[in-house]
Amino acid sequence: MKKLLLSIAAIAGTIVYAQTALHGADWNLKKIVINNITYSLPQNSEMGSPILTFSATPNTPPTTNMSNPICGVTIWALIYNNEITANSFNFWSHGTGTPTNCTMPENIAFHTKYNDYFSMGSNSYNYQITDNGGMRNLIITNSLGHQAFYQSGVLDTKETQSRLSDKTISIYPNPVKESFVYLKTTDHVEWVKVYDMEGKLVLQNLSSDLEINVSNLLKGSYFMEVKSQSGISRHQFIKE
Repeated sequence: MKKLLLSIAAIAGTIVYAQTALHGADWNLKKIVINNITYSLPQNSEMGSPILTFSATPNTPPTTNMSNPICGVTIWALIYNNEITANSFNFWSHGTGTPTNCTMPENIAFHTKYNDYFSMGSNSYNYQITDNGGMRNLIITNSLGHQAFYQSGVLDTKETQSRLSDKTISIYPNPVKESFVYLKTTDHVEWVKVYDMEGKLVLQNLSSDLEINVSNLLKGSYFMEVKSQSGISRHQFIKE
């Protein structure tokens, strides 16, 4: 009986760790702060929008893969699930490579700083997740107090159930260099809303137009929500 209870506890623990708030979200990298100096993600099509993910694996013992492709290479880490708590985690191993897809000096410099952030100090990290009007914010702090900031546009449960596949509605061009973003869909569009990376509504179109004027938006990354007869889809684009 004792062995059975221990087995059940171990299984339950694995399930809990595999379903932390870190998992199941695309965390868009925003900036890093090292020695009180802020390095914002360069806003250009070559850099794009690097996404950090945490994915549970069926390995024994159970582990989580942390992955963040950036500049053609992946900053990665392997984390034992029993070392992930509600506000901290420890790397078992981690690494990266030489950037291959970045040629712009500001992109190479940012990649170097971001890689340095994960290489400094020990393998212990604290994290905090907050909700800001539908956007979730993630701050990861390394053992030296340096921080990396991310955002996730994960929709709430009700919206997630009605969310469309991104293939149902597509947007172009991306990045946007002119005044308009165009929607490609066979569905009837009810409205379009555009949010900046802080979760602030910066543009809305309450008509069925498939041509969205973004000429007044500043350069940077944005999220677009499109409500059609089939539900809500969400897209990220860059304004150059």
